[in-house]
Amino acid sequence: MWTLFYYELRHVLRDVTQLIVVALLIPLLLTPFVGNSFQRALRQSEAMQSSTFFVALVGPRAQEIRSLLPQLGKFKELPLTGSPAEALHDNLVDCFVTVEDGANVAPPGDWELEPQATRSRLPETPRLTLHYNQSRERSQRAMLAFNSGVNRYLDRTRDQYLLRAGLQPEKLYQVRAQNLASRRQEQVQLMASLVPIVLIFVLFGTGSVTALDAIAGERERGSLATLLVSALDRRTIALAKWLTVVVVSLMFGLPQLGGLAWNMRGAGGQALSQLSPASLVCLVFFGLLMLLQVSAILLWISARSSTFKQAQLLYMPGMLITGALAAVSWMQALPLRSAVVLVPVSGLALALRDILLENFSLWLALAALAGIFWTLFVLRAVANSLTLDLADRPHSDVPVEQMRRSLGGDILWYYALAGALMVVIPGNIPVLSGLRGQVALIQTTMLLMPILLLRIYRQPLRPSLRWRNTSLSNWAICLIAAPLMHLCANSVAIISSWLLPMSEESVRQMTQLLLPKDASQLELFFLIAVCPAICEEMAFRGGLLHAVQQPLDRVRPSWRTCLLVGLTFGAFHFSVQRILPTAVIGCLLTYVALITGSIWPCMMLHLINNALAVFLSSLEIDYALLPGWGWIAAWLILLYLLKRLAGVGPEREERESSIGRGQENLSE
Repeated sequence: MWTLFYYELRHVLRDVTQLIVVALLIPLLLTPFVGNSFQRALRQSEAMQSSTFFVALVGPRAQEIRSLLPQLGKFKELPLTGSPAEALHDNLVDCFVTVEDGANVAPPGDWELEPQATRSRLPETPRLTLHYNQSRERSQRAMLAFNSGVNRYLDRTRDQYLLRAGLQPEKLYQVRAQNLASRRQEQVQLMASLVPIVLIFVLFGTGSVTALDAIAGERERGSLATLLVSALDRRTIALAKWLTVVVVSLMFGLPQLGGLAWNMRGAGGQALSQLSPASLVCLVFFGLLMLLQVSAILLWISARSSTFKQAQLLYMPGMLITGALAAVSWMQALPLRSAVVLVPVSGLALALRDILLENFSLWLALAALAGIFWTLFVLRAVANSLTLDLADRPHSDVPVEQMRRSLGGDILWYYALAGALMVVIPGNIPVLSGLRGQVALIQTTMLLMPILLLRIYRQPLRPSLRWRNTSLSNWAICLIAAPLMHLCANSVAIISSWLLPMSEESVRQMTQLLLPKDASQLELFFLIAVCPAICEEMAFRGGLLHAVQQPLDRVRPSWRTCLLVGLTFGAFHFSVQRILPTAVIGCLLTYVALITGSIWPCMMLHLINNALAVFLSSLEIDYALLPGWGWIAAWLILLYLLKRLAGVGPEREERESSIGRGQENLSE
């Protein structure tokens, strides 16, 4: 193994000049621009205004400000049972306001904070102290929004107060903001959110220098055959190539990371030098774990590619997906103490964030073990993929079936690229960032993508998308099962909240983003129920299911096919809190599509489920109050109904597919 590793390293370093220019000089020259881009993005995000902020009001005159909140338009009060300072620290609220009498100001010791207020000329004017945490972006935006909201309110009531007291409007309410975070805390918070994502992109850039060519390039040139017929086993070959990728990434990644830290020292880079020795050791350890895992992922992309060109095409979606997994470090309300600790890349990203924030716990050890496990798992997959011509893909003598299986091997990469674009485009085009813009972008992509892929791979359109009817009994069963599926999905959502604990603020914020106030119920029904029911079913129970299904799925749906389509469906909802319940819904809908051979019942089930979510959200129903036997009964009845669905049979499906292929050939 070490001989092969030495050979691979010499092979990479054969053209030192080109390697230094491509992997070292060019990234170092681009480093200042990258640092400036991050700082500019930070300033832009700070200027953004959120749809809803959560605030706590305390003090003897809190009722006066409580009646003012609806007129501010951006704030909701979150009643507290404990200390407001602790709620702010735990991200339950974005800020809290103390409202005191002019002659009865609470002493600083009550809050362990020093209220700051300006003396008012009117004795009945309350004194407000707005407490926020500047190291949290939302908290800082809440402070700015509260100040501007109060000023707008005073402008609207200017004449009334002028007639009463003859005063300037800005003298009626005096608000002082008090930052609870030190400058170093602000810098560390910024770096904790930024370091995992930057690390992913740096490691992908440096590791690709050798990873993409290590297997895919050698397979294309034929030199991989020499290694496969030698005495070396596949695990030894995979391990030697992986070590080469690790060494090259480390050699050229360290200068880039150092350059980024130097150029970003004003935005938080200096905070790293003030970390304790234990934090620095842990930071280096988990950074190395991230390096090992990313190197394995890059090698797996190369191993799953038949040519070097295909590896280059798969590189970008692979980098974007891995970057999205690392982006959980931006979710300040998502703790490491959750199921995310077991997710590849994401667990290490949260561990790096906690180390920078010096939040040490036993969950760091679990994150390290999970990172080692996923690295070994990916390396094993690389070893199993070391073949000459990717013979692990099944073959067929029928041209249409050959193209379908080829589509099945590539479709997840197309969907991954489309998902990455759905995340990136709204962030750069403001008109697409709202609910309406995102629905227009995402659902249009979902509708056109499967049709385009089926045309490119010469698949018959109607049979592939399951545009066929089913029996009347199946329609009746699906109609009865629809509300039960909605109820069961909410039971999974409750379990997901246990596995992925998030603050009440984050859950309410997500609800506000999904259901904006300015949209009518009819518009929400169209955007959230009708459009996804049609477009998403076309994408997942249509094109994706047709590409990945196995021949035995026509006789008896396999759990692997249902799980693959369901997990992909859940991942496309771009929310950690919603992945598990939407994945369960996706698995159930996939089973219905396979057993009935029709996409129309899936559309109906999808529409009813989303419609119930829209109409019941206004009732604020707490599903957690349902007893355990109610959840069990709902699941048992739902599974019984799904088992009563009547299949189309393999003979009828094959006959309809043959008719569709014949019509397709005649049209051509």
